Amino acid sequence: MSRTQMNHLFSEGHLRSTLDAHFAGIRDAVNSIPRDQFLASSDEEIIAHVHAKKVVESIKLHEERIEMEQEEIQLDVSSSHERNPFARSGPLYIPGFRIRVTIPFSGDPALWKLRPSSYKSVLPLGNIRRPARSGEGYFEMVFEQPADVPPERLKAELDRNLGLIRDYLSYQESDVDHQNSQLVTLIRQEIQARRERLEKQDGIARMLGIPLKRREGAPSVRPIRVEKRIVQPLPPPPKSGYKAEPGIADSDYEDIISIIRHEGRTFETTPATYSVHGEEDLRNILLAHLNGHYKGGATGETFRSAGKTDIRIEDSERSAFIAECKVWAGTKTLSGAIDQILSYLTWRDCKCALIVFNKAQSRFSDLLAKVPAVMSSHPQLHKDLGPQADGEWRFVFTANEDEARRIVLHVFLFNLNVPRSKKSTGRRRAGA
Repeated sequence: MSRTQMNHLFSEGHLRSTLDAHFAGIRDAVNSIPRDQFLASSDEEIIAHVHAKKVVESIKLHEERIEMEQEEIQLDVSSSHERNPFARSGPLYIPGFRIRVTIPFSGDPALWKLRPSSYKSVLPLGNIRRPARSGEGYFEMVFEQPADVPPERLKAELDRNLGLIRDYLSYQESDVDHQNSQLVTLIRQEIQARRERLEKQDGIARMLGIPLKRREGAPSVRPIRVEKRIVQPLPPPPKSGYKAEPGIADSDYEDIISIIRHEGRTFETTPATYSVHGEEDLRNILLAHLNGHYKGGATGETFRSAGKTDIRIEDSERSAFIAECKVWAGTKTLSGAIDQILSYLTWRDCKCALIVFNKAQSRFSDLLAKVPAVMSSHPQLHKDLGPQADGEWRFVFTANEDEARRIVLHVFLFNLNVPRSKKSTGRRRAGA
């Protein structure tokens, strides 16, 4: 005979209906964001913020850290017909022992009360010690047994109960994962619905900004695929309140990036042709190709040279797109280029490109390793979006003038290094 001091688990409500009610609060979570802060935040920032609030974390048992305590006790067996066949009144004590098994868990402790959509006819038993500040709670099993009962019986009960726990947590995880998989889509729908309401109320035009009109007959460049539980704070609202500003559509930005990639790869296939040029000439070559794909207003030139090495799209003295062309001269090339880009007056939704050409370094792989480290160490880095392709990375920075403004920066590193033997051969042929 053995007995327990435990409670029935997964018995106080239905998980699926509780999850439905929890996810129904997504609309309130989106609509509760102050208007200016909502309008100043990107969809991805809002999604990250709300997702961290609404995502449900399944319970994970950390069985690798299981612990057991054992103590001798005096066990009252007066209620046992086997031990007390004549039903004598009063307590009847015999020697026994108590086993306490403790397993840490992480996840939402409220899930211990909820029955998953799949379940068994028998409920598991246990006691739950809720998480402390560390976020770690404890699942506990307690068994008491007379000292003369074989310990194999207790082990069988413990294994059976723990097996039930594993099954129920597995069923729960399936329900939770199904609901969580829909979370981003539901948040995005609520964001879009609120943006549409605000546009109707305030007469705000769609933030597509500058219309980048394709030139007729421009060669098509295949767009790239961009692969994209702490609550992420939203950026603060703009200091002067939110004002609608134009910006470049994401699809146009990806197309611009694709054109630069295509041209840079072309440079790399014949490096001797392009390595003779300096930063300004390389900039002008790219500028011509970009304007071969897009046209602006009266001048027909969407992209303009606004400095020694930069390409910009500007309106009202603010930039919506900036591209800087640099020749590698050490890590200071990158840090200086970032500071330069962040010094410009930009629209809130500013998208940029930093194009770095290597002409002197023969060990190109060393440079590839340095770029992400330098970019990630910048004090105004907001988010590292990771590698996008070979020799390409993307980051989000905070603008100098207003921390509510975000600058997306796509970094290219192209190799125009020409081995010495090829340079020498070229000179001999030229003098022949």
